[in-house]
Amino acid sequence: MVSADTPTQNGNSHTQSHEADESQPGEGIDERMTRLDLEAADGDGTKELAFDMQRRCQILLDELGQFQSHLRELKKETRVEVKGFKGGLQAEMKSLDKLAKSDPEAPKTKHGLRSSNLLFYSSVWSTAKTCTSVIGLGKKFYWPPSKDTQSTTNGKPEVSDSTRKQNHALVDVVSQDGLEWIKVSSITEKRIIWDLAKAGWVDSDGESDDGLDPLDDDDDEPEGLLKQVEALIKASRATFVRNRHPRIVLILPRIRSVPDSKEVGNILSKIRDLGVLVKTSDEIPKPPLLAEAILKMAAERFDSFSEVLNIDCTILLAFASDLSHGRVEPEDWHNKAISRQIEMEAEDQLLPNSLWPACGSKKMVCTRDAAIRMQEIVETIGTENEKKRAELLLQNIDSGRPKEDVLVDFQALTDYSVPEGWALPIQVVEVDIPAIMATLPPVVEKVAKNLTPINQSVFLYGWANDLTTLSSNGSVAKGMEAVIEANRVDETTLGPDVWLSPSSRSLVGKEKQRRGYSEKVASDGCVSGNGHAS
Repeated sequence: MVSADTPTQNGNSHTQSHEADESQPGEGIDERMTRLDLEAADGDGTKELAFDMQRRCQILLDELGQFQSHLRELKKETRVEVKGFKGGLQAEMKSLDKLAKSDPEAPKTKHGLRSSNLLFYSSVWSTAKTCTSVIGLGKKFYWPPSKDTQSTTNGKPEVSDSTRKQNHALVDVVSQDGLEWIKVSSITEKRIIWDLAKAGWVDSDGESDDGLDPLDDDDDEPEGLLKQVEALIKASRATFVRNRHPRIVLILPRIRSVPDSKEVGNILSKIRDLGVLVKTSDEIPKPPLLAEAILKMAAERFDSFSEVLNIDCTILLAFASDLSHGRVEPEDWHNKAISRQIEMEAEDQLLPNSLWPACGSKKMVCTRDAAIRMQEIVETIGTENEKKRAELLLQNIDSGRPKEDVLVDFQALTDYSVPEGWALPIQVVEVDIPAIMATLPPVVEKVAKNLTPINQSVFLYGWANDLTTLSSNGSVAKGMEAVIEANRVDETTLGPDVWLSPSSRSLVGKEKQRRGYSEKVASDGCVSGNGHAS
């Protein structure tokens, strides 16, 4: 028998070798918790179950810690919210530690084990390990109250703290860079039927002819699962991520795809009719090994990119800049932006770690305006190597020169290994702004007013052609989103798909030409998201 004082050590000893059973919610614990007889004198079985649950909880904490360590390596720890999930898991660990030291034959001890939330946390973590671009675990989202529940002060609507707290939904896993919300429910068929009975929904004669519509009638909404789904839908409708509502996924690990109960089957059908993707126990994918899962969880949303990528002027300059291709010695004439970018490159190499993975082997295009502006900047202040890279980036695609030769030449100009699949050269495309605007939603008129001619050509071209635009111009991307949301007249209008580079790169340039140049570039709109000339 393992000592009650040593479960943490037992859990830690399996941190690197528990891939087979890591944090799966099954493995017999579920059944043993259910079968636990509150009255029977089975102290050994109860104590063994408590130790197993301790160990499982410690494994969850260990794996979460490894995920957080990986995020720190990627400088993403502040971007992924796990505080709520981790806090709940730590509280569960404390509860299990206490139960493991309690009288194993006491009904209170057995009841504590049976009512543990460990299986829920295990299911959430197992689900998260199947996801890509996870940015939150246990995150709350809110929706505005109805006008009837708002008070006013001086004619302005006012929302009380209590109302704000009520109007929220808890999302267990936020994935796909915010576009997918996953709710995990450990509810059983028996509990759903109980909730329906409590709400008076079990009698089929009492059902309305038009089916379930809990979103429109708050007075008649049932408890439990349906109420959770309703809250998620309300919060999703109030949330836009890149001008899109998040998709809701409901995970039900304790319910089969064909439930035994007709009432439960009807409820699942009605939830699906609300636009929620429902996955039952036999539809839930098995999580990969932890090392593979962590890489996917922390990955960018590259899988959602268009097949052809639209390259902004700021990214063209990052591809050409000496700062992106190795160590640049600081000089006293370097401005603050360049000095900071030298430090950033030393900490996190932009091309190998971000831009090249984002590009993959996909075809790249850029607008004529972006290409011309980049070439003007390079010719004016660029170093010889920056000029050579710029020429290779935009080399005439019809020249017939093999791509492999272009990559060989580019490799000679960088300290990093150029990916074999990088699709140089970038094709330059012509853009007719009036013609493009005629194909876009009416809000484009207001969006375009806030853009320089170069940014109009880049972002409107990507928008009109459903292309993912790669940019480091965060202020422009967020500005477009804000204008579209402020002038939204329907739920279907989508803005341009813009992926923002984690940082930008200026040209190093030559001292004489570089002095005083940033103001000129900034005035022409080809700047990075932090306002520095790129």
